[in-house]
Amino acid sequence: MGHEWGVVVDAEAKWALDFANANLALLNVDVGDVVQQTILQSVAEGTVSADAAVTRTAARFGARIAPPANFVIAHYDDYEIPGSMTLRNRLIDDDHPLGIEDPTQFRQLELEISRVRLVELAMHPVQGELDYDHLKRIHGRIFHDIYSWAGTERVGPETPMIRYAPDTVNYGPGDPAAALVKYSYYPGPDIAEAASIQFAQLHDLARRESMPRTERLDRISESGGEIQSIHPFRDGNSRAMTAFSVQYQNSIGFRIDPADFLMGTPLRDVMVHAWYNYQATGRHTTLTRTLEAALAAAESERSVRSQPWRGPEARGVAPDSGVAEAPADAPPE
Repeated sequence: MGHEWGVVVDAEAKWALDFANANLALLNVDVGDVVQQTILQSVAEGTVSADAAVTRTAARFGARIAPPANFVIAHYDDYEIPGSMTLRNRLIDDDHPLGIEDPTQFRQLELEISRVRLVELAMHPVQGELDYDHLKRIHGRIFHDIYSWAGTERVGPETPMIRYAPDTVNYGPGDPAAALVKYSYYPGPDIAEAASIQFAQLHDLARRESMPRTERLDRISESGGEIQSIHPFRDGNSRAMTAFSVQYQNSIGFRIDPADFLMGTPLRDVMVHAWYNYQATGRHTTLTRTLEAALAAAESERSVRSQPWRGPEARGVAPDSGVAEAPADAPPE
């Protein structure tokens, strides 16, 4: 027997909802409407499969999921639908057999489908060595309904990939006055080597149990910031890396509560600012401090409740008045 949305009685289901909603909050995307959150809650509680939830979510937008397309990404421009600036995708309707082309409709739908898959990922995490291939499998799990190339390394461009996001050097976290400035990501040919170096360092740090906590956090933050700068996928980097980071940190005893990164929380604004500040300056101090604050908050909450940490990943949400939209200032992925 089900119950009303928002009354999540299972701790793991609650954690999974927070895991998904906090992940999208880091893109400046709030929770969806009551119908969509009810779908998510059913997935978290195991009463509806993630596949069924994805199908229902697509139908709410008048779309359906096409079979994976058999095309080769040989150049950076191959990611886009010909004659469009929208990425080739599996979200189709009768008028768009190559994928929905309207960028707003596509963005709204892909966000909600990825949110479903993030809940599923929280309940059934990828198993493995927490290496680069592990990150690729996470990306594939989140985005396989959306992109035929999900889980594969970005092809191109030959020069640095350019995106625009708020200025984090001259403005503080969440400042609406921040101007958009240019951020550069690794060229396609440099991704594999750069990623292998950072994941080797993370693998080594996972075994350094005797290393002082402050130093360990500092090095983890530096590698995490660098992987964000590498941007190994054409799209969905932040969501995949956030999911990886939570799993990695939990595996070594640094247990973070996703609820601390939901929309409206100070840590959410600080984390988004820290990502781009690292990219702009090469300094990871803010990333380290943010991770330290997140760990302290989670430890304090567990102490107050006198309960052990509960995973996999979720912690409740609040109703909203419409399907979540991607705001104009959403950080690029």
